[in-house]
Amino acid sequence: MSGRVTSTEDGSPLPGVNVVIKGTTSGTVTDIDGNYRLSVANAGGELIFSFIGLQTREVPIGDRSTVDVSLALDVTQLGEIVVTAGGIEARRKEMGYNATSIRTSLLNQAKPINVAAGLTGKVAGLQINTVSSGVNPNVRVVLRGNRSITGNNEALVVVDNVIVPNDILSNLNPQDIEEITVLNGSNAAALYGSQASNGALIVTTKKGTKGSTSVTVSHTLNLEKVSFFPQLQKSFGSGTNPGYPTVYVPYENQQYGPRFDGTVRPIGRPLQDGSIQNIPYSATDDKEKFWETGVTNQSDISIQGGDDKSTTFFSVQYLKNTGTTLKDEYKRASFRLNGTRDFGNKVSVAYNTNYVQNVYDVTTQTGSIYEQVLNTPAQIPLTKYKDWQNDPFANPNGYFNEYYDNPYWTIDAFRRDRRDNYFVGNAELKWKVADWFNLLGRVGVSSRANIVKDKNAQFTLTDYTKSVSSSKTDVAGGVGDASLNTTQITADFFAQFNKDVGSDFNIGALVGNSLRRNLSKSISSTGNGIVIPGLYNISNRVGEPSVGEGNYEASQVGLFGQLKFGYKDYLFLELTGRNDWVSILSPENRSFFYPAASASFIASEAFEALTFGGFVSTLKLRGGWFQVGQVNLGNSQTFGAYELDATFSPSSGFPYGSLSGFTPNNRLVASNLNPEITTGVEFGTDFKIWSDKISGALTVYKSNTVDQTIPTNVSSTTGFTTLLQNTGEVENRGLETTLSWSVLNSDSDFELVFGGNYTYNEGKVLSISGDLKNLQLSTGGQAQVYAVEGQPFPILLGNTYVRDPQGRIVVDRITGYPSQATEQKQFGNTVPKHRLGLTGELGWKGFRLSVLMEYRAAYSILYNAGSTFDFSGAAITTATYNRERFVMPNSSYEDPENPGTYLPNNNITVADGGSGFWTDGSRRLNIADNYIISGDYWKLRELAISYQLPTSLLSKTKFIKSASITFQGRNLFIFTPKSNVYTDPDFNFSDTNAIGIVSLSATPPTRFFGTSISLTF
Repeated sequence: MSGRVTSTEDGSPLPGVNVVIKGTTSGTVTDIDGNYRLSVANAGGELIFSFIGLQTREVPIGDRSTVDVSLALDVTQLGEIVVTAGGIEARRKEMGYNATSIRTSLLNQAKPINVAAGLTGKVAGLQINTVSSGVNPNVRVVLRGNRSITGNNEALVVVDNVIVPNDILSNLNPQDIEEITVLNGSNAAALYGSQASNGALIVTTKKGTKGSTSVTVSHTLNLEKVSFFPQLQKSFGSGTNPGYPTVYVPYENQQYGPRFDGTVRPIGRPLQDGSIQNIPYSATDDKEKFWETGVTNQSDISIQGGDDKSTTFFSVQYLKNTGTTLKDEYKRASFRLNGTRDFGNKVSVAYNTNYVQNVYDVTTQTGSIYEQVLNTPAQIPLTKYKDWQNDPFANPNGYFNEYYDNPYWTIDAFRRDRRDNYFVGNAELKWKVADWFNLLGRVGVSSRANIVKDKNAQFTLTDYTKSVSSSKTDVAGGVGDASLNTTQITADFFAQFNKDVGSDFNIGALVGNSLRRNLSKSISSTGNGIVIPGLYNISNRVGEPSVGEGNYEASQVGLFGQLKFGYKDYLFLELTGRNDWVSILSPENRSFFYPAASASFIASEAFEALTFGGFVSTLKLRGGWFQVGQVNLGNSQTFGAYELDATFSPSSGFPYGSLSGFTPNNRLVASNLNPEITTGVEFGTDFKIWSDKISGALTVYKSNTVDQTIPTNVSSTTGFTTLLQNTGEVENRGLETTLSWSVLNSDSDFELVFGGNYTYNEGKVLSISGDLKNLQLSTGGQAQVYAVEGQPFPILLGNTYVRDPQGRIVVDRITGYPSQATEQKQFGNTVPKHRLGLTGELGWKGFRLSVLMEYRAAYSILYNAGSTFDFSGAAITTATYNRERFVMPNSSYEDPENPGTYLPNNNITVADGGSGFWTDGSRRLNIADNYIISGDYWKLRELAISYQLPTSLLSKTKFIKSASITFQGRNLFIFTPKSNVYTDPDFNFSDTNAIGIVSLSATPPTRFFGTSISLTF
């Protein structure tokens, strides 16, 4: 009997796997290429394949002489080694807190171009939102809710023990990753400091394998198409005037004209030579066709290998992505070199280096372009206006629209060239002084160099255009340059002790210190108005440039310790403590201490009766308590430096000649400002039952964050408007669950696994300050994001209609129009309380089908662009009543004979069912009720079908170890309530705590689908 054992992750051979004939002691282990050979006395029987950290498989032999098997990782094994904070390895059974491990196979099953996309929907407690759309969008990553009202709530990202900016998740090569460990609570804070107060994502990249060398080459092609386009009306064309009958206006952007009738009508104004466009007065699909099909080509090469003393991993990736907005392009080149070396005498080193270069060529006017598209009447052949340089009707002089530019001209006229260079590296030296004692020193660096060039084209209209189109104006053009350089240097040293005491007890200890220094420098210059068209140099400008420079520096020193106690390998206690000294606080407040404690109890090993005759193979109970501080000052570019004192900045209009002018900021900072302190508890269980076919975990948690850093009001007579001080409290409580069911996993042909994760989180503002009951976190629009005392956090407050005691909209008894109320209305929380991820995996021989569905519910969002849809007349809602007069739904009017009482409105219609209603502020545009939508959805996040070529076939080539082809799709379908006619709720207009608003800056959501080929030699 012979065969080969490979990994289900990438098809690579697995050496050292135990292969035993069931019911006997006869067996063998696989060699370095995963091959095995053993003698079997009789036909039939079963082979058992097992290895630490992998799922054991029992495979019927039948009448075969060759049995090839693939083994999957078993991330729920209690004996599994997990890389936790600081790169410290721990057995899962010892951990008294929730930690989820995501291996490279699960991360990359649908071939995402960035790590954040590969994590979405796969980890309980983890919420990922897209901040912007377009090529390589930014993301926001939060664990267990928002703890801070005004500060950072994002999880810490650590790559190979180096703290990195969160935007690295959009730039890191997913193929380089070995594993991501998600620490949902603040347990990582003891080793990483207060930066880890919101949980952490511990990313471990590949380092090569001992004893063999392999080369992997792969290529992925993905296409990107709009998946959710706003519902638009296609019944009415150009026109603006209220009343009846409606009037056709050929140069109008608004779509409140006559109903389409198919007749030929002019559009725009005549050109100087008298020519004018004439088109059929009927709807087109050009608004939808305006968006391109994006294309992503990604090529990867990796080499890994090693001998008995060293390992090496080297990878190169090149990615090119064109977006759904014409001419938007993103390129990424990534290089990685990792390795280890054992020098003998119990001394070893490890190193990790990664360089990533991003190059963007994108428009700076995404929101304006989207608005221009919406303000194009449905009869306009929009896509014919691409060649604005040569088509007189597409040129700004001759474009039909009197009030909005040709979006194709805007795409070309406002461009940004951007380059980001990231470098992340570390080196560590480990000395194993004794079997029970080792020392480790590590240095790390994370740097980013960002260079931006903005180019705004100049355009001068003809005198004729200015004489006939009073709304069109010259474009002066402009140029801008900016650079940002940030560097973070870290140094860690710690000593680790672990020793058995007798036969029942084990004691472990860790002490260490960490140093961190952050540096940042930014320079910018902007010139409005250029002299020579097309020359984008800051010296080619009109007037004085606007210039700026920022230099920031901050430091932190930390001392930490950890004690671990074990009893009979089933009861564990862990105590940690850390003290930080931060440079950005006043000397008397720079030092703060935060402790943590956790315990783990393997009940199934302590009490055999709890196994219920073997039905329960594992039952673990765990719990923990922690306290951690976070200094809420500044951001990732300023680090909070120079925030305690009032600072001065150049005044508008200065310098004026040789005269300089400066103005102070309007904020005071309390001299005794302290960190925000979060105290939390969690309890949970991990279990495996039914011969390990079903496994799962359950965690309940609660955290309270006090001493919030809040800008409270002060009298303007002081010369300031706010005082930054410690006040307020936020509470988060919730539930996290995971469940996996291996339905079929007992033979060589079929595997069927179902899984899921569920999260419930409820955040609430318990208090803000004595004189401040709510705090506004965003500006502009019909509703804004607030923190409101006694309410969920965050929450939307906005304008609403005047309503009667029964909640009906009160209308004018004569005009039928509603009016805006003076008080604001609460529209609910903006973070989903319920999140559910469902997975399914079916394997048959070399084929594998993977599916991921995600559900989010119980939250609301404001589609801030909805008023633009209504104003332009493009929204489908504006045609609900066919532009006829209608009775306001659920309305009433005041009884003239009994003031203060209201009668149901059944027959009083609005005076104008066209632009007179839909474009009016107090009647429609300024009312948040009209644009608040449920954020609930079901989404098919990932679907992948792959085929791994048989090793028996590849062995004939003598040089190909594995080969696979995958067809993948992401965000293929979304199902939302009927009320959501606008967008995918995943998007947000900002990466701040103002969550729950979507604007036109987010282009229509997209789906991805394509194929990938991988070869290993």
